[in-house]
Amino acid sequence: MDYPATPLRRGSTDTAAVSAVQRQLNRLAAAGDPQLAVDGIFGLRTVARVKQMQSRSADPDGRPLDVDGVVGPDTWAALFGDRAIPAPAVTDPFLSAVIALARTQTGVLERPLGSNRGPEVDHYIRAAGLDPERGSYAWCAAFLCWLFAETARDRGIPNPLPRTAGVQGMWRALGTRGRYRLTAKQAQAAPQLVRPGMLFFLGFGRGLGHTGLVVGVRGQALVTIEGNTNGGGSREGIGVFERNRRRISQINLGFADPIRAAA
Repeated sequence: MDYPATPLRRGSTDTAAVSAVQRQLNRLAAAGDPQLAVDGIFGLRTVARVKQMQSRSADPDGRPLDVDGVVGPDTWAALFGDRAIPAPAVTDPFLSAVIALARTQTGVLERPLGSNRGPEVDHYIRAAGLDPERGSYAWCAAFLCWLFAETARDRGIPNPLPRTAGVQGMWRALGTRGRYRLTAKQAQAAPQLVRPGMLFFLGFGRGLGHTGLVVGVRGQALVTIEGNTNGGGSREGIGVFERNRRRISQINLGFADPIRAAA
């Protein structure tokens, strides 16, 4: 059975999914664990058994599960296997082209390393309206500006992404323009709404932040392509890298789709 549209918790009305969880908890029960009634009711007994299972289990990356009694994507994957979480596909052709272009840039490095400069990096910075000859600029948001500007130019349409190298400024501008955004709280409550082609935004305080392009989603796990990063995902990195260690729960500002209008 595939993961349902929303996390299951106490009082959930998806009786078929709750029953499936109860049956699986009974199958996986340790010797001496009482069997749950398979009644489709997510009550206190089911909450307790989910918490017990979570305390003994890990997510697909080996991290301990949150012991919260809620059957979200990671707990569902631990119960039924990772393949029970469908991977969302990219449906918008513009965003598919953005992702394809981003993949061609992986491995681009600053020259020299740590300089915020280089032939390709200078193009990214200029796409955000800055002159790389006149300062040293963090360029994670500028990289996204370049991706969207190049894709829009190839299609003869206006660039849908705000032209700014500021992470938090880009996040705010997307909201001002009426683009679809998920706050961190909304994304954590409904992780199935995070899809490839969206941008993630992290805030570090004092106006600082980091952003990148989501190219894959599996439950809580993200695959991203990021500029001005490194293998560890630093805000001040040395190149463009594909990363597979970020999680929806770690994104503290939110996600945005520059193509889609807010609901």
